Amino acid sequence: MTQSQASVAVETTNIEEVQVSSGGDSEAVAEEPQTNESAETPSPTPSTACTGDSNLKKRKRTSEIWLNFKNNDRGKVYCVRCQKHYKAVKAGTTTHLWRHLESCVHYKRHQGKTAGLIPISETQLGVVDEGDRVWVNGKWDPVKDREMLANVIVGHELPFMFSEYSLFRKYMLYNNPLWQKVSRTTITRECMKVVESERDKLKKIFKDVDKVSLTSDCWTSNRTVGFMCITAHYIDSGWNLQKRIITFKDLSPPHSGEVISDAILEAIRKWGIEDKIGTITLDNASNNDKAAGLLRLSFEARDKLHFLGYFFHIRCCAHILNLVVQDGLGKIDKGLNKIREGVKYLKKSQARLVKFGEIATQLVICTNRSLCIDVKTRWNSTYHMLDVAIHYKLAFEGYAQRDSNFEWLPRRDQWEKAEKVRNLLTVFNETTKVFSGSSYPTSNLFLVEIFNVKKAICDAYVSNDEFTREMSLAMYEKFEKYWGEVNVLMAVASILDPRLKMVSVKFVYGILYFRDEVESRIDVVMQKLRALYDLYAKEFMSSSEAAASTAAREAAGPSSSAQPYSGGTNNFWRYLESTWGEEPPVADLDSYLKEPVFQHRSSSPFDVLQWWKTNAVRYPILSKLAKDVLCIPITTVSSESAFSAGGRILDDYRSSLKENVVENLVCGGDWIRANTRAEMQTIEHAAKAEEDLTVKIPIGQLSIN
Repeated sequence: MTQSQASVAVETTNIEEVQVSSGGDSEAVAEEPQTNESAETPSPTPSTACTGDSNLKKRKRTSEIWLNFKNNDRGKVYCVRCQKHYKAVKAGTTTHLWRHLESCVHYKRHQGKTAGLIPISETQLGVVDEGDRVWVNGKWDPVKDREMLANVIVGHELPFMFSEYSLFRKYMLYNNPLWQKVSRTTITRECMKVVESERDKLKKIFKDVDKVSLTSDCWTSNRTVGFMCITAHYIDSGWNLQKRIITFKDLSPPHSGEVISDAILEAIRKWGIEDKIGTITLDNASNNDKAAGLLRLSFEARDKLHFLGYFFHIRCCAHILNLVVQDGLGKIDKGLNKIREGVKYLKKSQARLVKFGEIATQLVICTNRSLCIDVKTRWNSTYHMLDVAIHYKLAFEGYAQRDSNFEWLPRRDQWEKAEKVRNLLTVFNETTKVFSGSSYPTSNLFLVEIFNVKKAICDAYVSNDEFTREMSLAMYEKFEKYWGEVNVLMAVASILDPRLKMVSVKFVYGILYFRDEVESRIDVVMQKLRALYDLYAKEFMSSSEAAASTAAREAAGPSSSAQPYSGGTNNFWRYLESTWGEEPPVADLDSYLKEPVFQHRSSSPFDVLQWWKTNAVRYPILSKLAKDVLCIPITTVSSESAFSAGGRILDDYRSSLKENVVENLVCGGDWIRANTRAEMQTIEHAAKAEEDLTVKIPIGQLSIN
């Protein structure tokens, strides 16, 4: 028996003695009284006990471990404190049971121990990262309890009244009789403390970040109050792309460019990152253009316009795609009207949907997709409506034969048109998904995706079908308006992807531009890339010289002013080591471009940031440029997603919340969820999970006439 096992045994024995002296049975395991039959039966020898002879009673267990373990009827033993089961060992050893008591939270709490921290098992929490692991003290701490409850309320977007729900209190008291109820007022204060603590942590992180890119968008609540959301994007020390909502505040009308720029400047000064802003991504609106111009002037006046000003203002690519598609759909909207009205007719009656589902089942059509009606302001809803309707094409034909009131069955040529529109919109849908990512860099993917969009539009334009040609013409005009000139950022970011380098630029430029201007446009991109590289090289050299000078002074000691590097060989070698990083490899950029592209053959997604992290030693200058460029978002989706949280927080029942409380809840919830890699379900996620998207087919309840 080990020392820890002996200590547990002594404590258990002491508890048993106290219980016997007091005459109470407490929670100790009582011995079963011997019957006359068992008294007459001789005690088995160790050999017979191990054989499990049912006619012989096993000898009395004398180990103190059995005060905390019992046998069940399935040949296993279980802990009476936490109910965890173990397989019974025939040899009768109890080492694994003692080991369990050393880490059993319930046993330690029963003994009233407070020393040491005990980890909650990963299976209980779905822990996927060391930062998600929960360590609890052996003794219940009401202060820590309130703090964790506040994290639950803010992170899962629950109301403050959650702490006063009667069933929640019953649940907590059942799990811990010592639990103290928390009032709504107390938990509100605790939630604000948690948010302030997370704010301080984020400010410390920003101090170690070189560049921060912003996205911003505006939203109007159900109280017709305008809110502006600002999201900061950066790459942390581990080369992981991060995003945090730093502002969610009410914006006084009118929402002019001056008002927007002043609000953004106020926010970044409050966070202390006004000198680290690299780019800002905004929607395509005139007031946003003016705001970006005013912000650019402000940064230029303080000589803090980064990237040589080549790409300070980024237009939201998802918004441009939306404009391109809307112009095309506006030309063909009447051609899709029959499908739209037919879906509306079916969804108005549950009986019609049931009959439609039964027909689909008879035709061996998978019925796990729900019919949906499009919203004209959201082109992706039109895509989903067409995609699902085409999936049920034969079911529509079968239903029209059984329902004489159904007048919206598309003709064959109309189905063909719908399929052509669906195929074209599929490209836009996939590109929008790529652009809208916030957990991976998107700027390096722009050129490849935009090529797919341009090719789809051109293929539709040269087709023989007048229907799709008319649609593609409107799309082409809008595409050329915004992307006729490719932003230099997109080209530079593509070059900094080791899988693409110059191959993507040469290929896409050869498609987008006339042959006689391709070379000149590529030269412009390379000139700007080399200018950026030279800027970063100067900064790298100056920082290396400063580090070398500091190291030399430390190595020389107090007499460094007279003879900086004298005083022994040790000082010389220390100085020599400090000069190793002084001269980085010459032609860092040229070396990168001359090497062949990286061939990623794995089935897993390619992580461009981790590639640069691994190769930062080979490319010390270019890696810093890549780190700052690849964190630039090309859409405002991350800011727009905050409005969903704002809508849930400012619902009809909580519309009187103060603006500062709303900001704390939106921002704090985002920070708490970002600090854990485990999936945190909010009310929105729960609603989506519980929504039944299948076409219900209760066979036997309704018959097909």
